Amino acid sequence: MQLTEERIEEIIANSYKNFHAKGMDYLCLKRTEWHTQKVYFLDGDVTKIPEVINPHNHRYDFRTQVLAGVMSNSEYIETEESDGKVYQEFEWRTPLLGGDGFTWKKETRLFETKRFFYRKDGFYGMDARDFHTIRMHADQTVLLLDQWADIVPEDEPTITFVPDKTAPSLDGLYERFTADEITKRVKILNSLGMEL
Repeated sequence: MQLTEERIEEIIANSYKNFHAKGMDYLCLKRTEWHTQKVYFLDGDVTKIPEVINPHNHRYDFRTQVLAGVMSNSEYIETEESDGKVYQEFEWRTPLLGGDGFTWKKETRLFETKRFFYRKDGFYGMDARDFHTIRMHADQTVLLLDQWADIVPEDEPTITFVPDKTAPSLDGLYERFTADEITKRVKILNSLGMEL
């Protein structure tokens, strides 16, 4: 499929390399107030770390489908019981919406209530306020994410849980794609049977 220059520029305007974590890139294929569709590409070192990103919630409800590779999704609840793992709770205000990043809030405990594994064509859905994280179990995993209208207003933070009091570094994150990089990623999607 040939992409027009206009379509490539539209994708570049809403897409990021190293989104939240190095090696986690996404192309934004559609963005409206009510429905956004993104494809995440997870390569290299990101598949070797215990959690791609720290446990967190979202601004929106969403559904994720595996287009290639293997991943797992873990869900958590806060608990006062000793079987919970100690985390530091941070408020997260994304720089992409003009926010200032992480602000420490308190120490808490999380209990992992479930962990499910997904292969090609597997999918799961999450409510905005649920806490979760994902892990990759194969290199070159590709995920399709459909997100719906924001439930948490842009001026309110979401929550991220970190194992220690040091907030995650934002260095080297949120980089822009070139037109050639977009074209290469679209070819990968086409090879997976997804047409734009």
